[in-house]
Parts: sequence; C-alpha cells; structure tokens
Amino acid sequence: MTHPHWRLCLILLCTTQFVALLDFSITMIPLPQIQQSLGFTPGGLQWVINAYGVAIAGFLLLGGRAADMFGRRRVFLLGLSLFTVASLVGGFSQNPAMLIATRAMQGLGAAMFSPAAFSLLLAVFLDPQQRNRALGAWTAVAASGFVAGLILGGIITDMLGWRWVLWINVPVGVLVIVLSGVLPIGKPDVQNASGRLDILGAVLVASGAATLVFAFANSEHVGLASPATFGLVLLALGLLAAFVRVESRVESPLMPLPVFWRRSTGGANLVSLLANTALGPTFVVVALYMQEVLGFTATQTGLGLLPMATAFTLSSAWGGPVLIARMGTKPVILGGMTLFIGGLALLGTSLSADASWSTSILPGTLIAGIGYGIAFPAWTAAGIDGVDAANHGLAGGMLTTTQEVGSAVGLAVGVAISIAVLASGGSATQGFSYAILISACMVLIGLVCAAAILPRQSTLLGVAR
Repeated sequence: MTHPHWRLCLILLCTTQFVALLDFSITMIPLPQIQQSLGFTPGGLQWVINAYGVAIAGFLLLGGRAADMFGRRRVFLLGLSLFTVASLVGGFSQNPAMLIATRAMQGLGAAMFSPAAFSLLLAVFLDPQQRNRALGAWTAVAASGFVAGLILGGIITDMLGWRWVLWINVPVGVLVIVLSGVLPIGKPDVQNASGRLDILGAVLVASGAATLVFAFANSEHVGLASPATFGLVLLALGLLAAFVRVESRVESPLMPLPVFWRRSTGGANLVSLLANTALGPTFVVVALYMQEVLGFTATQTGLGLLPMATAFTLSSAWGGPVLIARMGTKPVILGGMTLFIGGLALLGTSLSADASWSTSILPGTLIAGIGYGIAFPAWTAAGIDGVDAANHGLAGGMLTTTQEVGSAVGLAVGVAISIAVLASGGSATQGFSYAILISACMVLIGLVCAAAILPRQSTLLGVAR
C-alpha cells in the first residue's frame, strides 16, 4: 500500500459514490408527496428522477475526460461543490421547473466527481490484490447507495418531509470537501493534458440521451405508437450516431472509439446498458405498487425493499468478487443475469390487487437483487480490463454512463407502458406488471449479447486468469 491515508481515502471516495447512486433513487419513494406539493403531472413526475439520470449520462464522459486532462482531485472537488449547492437550492423548490433544474445540476456535479473518484481510487490502490478488494468495496457501496436511497427516502419523507431527501446531501458534501486534502492530487497524464475537451461530443451525447428519454415520457400525451414518438426516437438515434461520427474525427475525442470497440469494454458497457433498463423501472414500479395498491406508507415502502437491498449489497460485496476470482467475469455475468431475469419474471407475474407483500414482492425482488448484485462487479471489472491508466477516468465514466442511460430510458419506457395500459382500460396493477415483464425482456437481450460478445479468456483488473 503506497498511500499513507488509504483507509480515509477509501471512505471518502466510496462515500461520494454512495451519495451519487443514493440521489438517483432517494426521490423515488416520495414521488407521490412531491407530486402533491408541486403539482407535477403523472408523466412529468418521472423527470424528478430522470433529470438527474440524464445529466449524469450526458456528461459523465466529459467529466471523466476532464478528470484525466485537468487533474482528478481538482475536478472531483469542483463537481462535489456543484452537487452540494444544487442539493441545498433544490430543497427550496417551489414549482416543478425549479426542482427539475436543480436535479439536473446535481446530475452535472455527480457526472464530474464520480469518474474522478473512480480514477483516484485506482491511484490510491496500486497493488492488484488490494485494488481488487477496493473495487469490491466500491461496487458494494454503489449497490447499497442505490437501494439505501429507497429506504432513507421513505423514512426521511415520513419524519421530516420530502425536501430533506435533498438537504441530507449538504453536510455529507461539506465534510468530504473539508477532508479532501488527504486524497492524491491525481495529476493529469502528459498526453491527456495537451488535448482539448470535446464539448461538441458532450452536447451530442447529452442531447441524444435526453431526447430518447423525452420520446417515451412524451408518449403520455401522444401515445407510444404515435408518429411523434417514433420521430423523437429517430432524432435521438441520429444525435447519437452524430456523436459517434464526431468521436471518430476529433483530435481529442470524448470517447476514444478504439477503447470502446474492445470486446471486453464494449461488451461490458452494452450489458450494463441493457441490465439497467430493468433496474430503474423495477424500483419505481414496486414502490408505486406498494403505496398505491397495497396502501403502504413511505417508510413501509422503503422497508419493504430492504430484503432486495440486503441481497443486492451482499452479492456485490462478497458473492460477485468471490465468484469472479474462481470463474472469471463472463460466467459470473451470465449466471447473475439469468437470476435477475428469473426474479423479474416472477415479480411481474406475482403482482395483483389483493396480494400480500410476502407473496407479490418478496420472492421476485430477492432473486432479482441477488442476480443483479452478482453480475454488477463482474461487468465493472470487464469494463476496465486492459484499459490504460491514462484512460481510467474515461472507463469509469463510460460504465456509469451506460448505467444511468439504461436506468433513465428504462424508467421512461416503464412509465409509458403503465400509462398506455391505463389508457386502454387496464388496471394500475396490470400496467406495473407489464412494465416489469418488458424489463425482463430487455435483460434477456443483454444476456444474449453478453454470451455472444464478451471474450472467454477474462481478466480481473489486469490480473490474468
């Protein structure tokens, strides 16, 4: 171990990653209270979550490249400061536009500090075995951050009100900033420092992601099968295609295509994208089902997701890393995603208006949590396998980008499906079930892609099997 304060560094960096993932989910439980307080429409309500997710997805690559070019700690502190200020202001929101804007600012801040924190973690832990353990802690904290947001969101909303789910970030951000002097500077690589930021690429990828999410969110008004929806989807794909074209031509691309087109890196990001299209809608749908159908309070809803949270966290922290060390990344990804699909299918077919939590929620979420938790550290390891140290910030940004894009698009699709079912005369429970089953189909596609694309001979953070 080369860094004298490695324990404190690990705590600080994992804390910021915990907060970044927590803030994606912590607003899911109080959505009904936020809607009542600020007057959101049902379709517009999803932007409380997706404004954050889309901002992260659109600017994580820029944040990762900025960290590589201008210094990891400098970008880390700038992003964390923006995130903290946006959290403070967002808690005072008086209308939907103000809350959505501050949530987007939070996402921009997280897009800056998250990949910087990832590359700082790799700079602190140089020994391969110690780095593997640190990565295990990182992925476990990321997993627990998402699910802890669901639990804390309910408790905080019932005890203090929904505004405190934003204000809770402020003391955490201030504390990390005060203690950040122990972190390595993370000086930029000489080659990266001489380049330029690819602003056009960042705008194209952010616009493409936002347009894709809006296409499904707007279907509340025009319908899923309308020409407007198809037109927006085509526009989004066009923007993303333009992004790829720009990246192949600029001198200092935001996403160097040779890195992304490697089978391990590109395959891991595709798997992350498809697997996470199920994660966002599953949590939101289950939370809404428990409150709107089963009549749970916000706190009861959060606690009702605790078994999935526990399975998710333990599988990521211990189950996944142990299996990776014995089997390699690809078999663990395939096995974990198979369990994830099975859990989602069970959950989607178990929801009913007169079911209990123990029969409709517990079995499916438990299996899904174990499966996703096992696969998550495996595709994280595959995504950075063989990537040069100079591009670690980029690799971390790519993985988190696909995670956030998948969750945002999946949530938009899930909400659109639920609204479409209601509009056609179905019940809310039927809409929730269809949304989860469609998510299971997306993960199934991801499983097929993983089997076909990921290389058989895998490594873990550069350590050959």
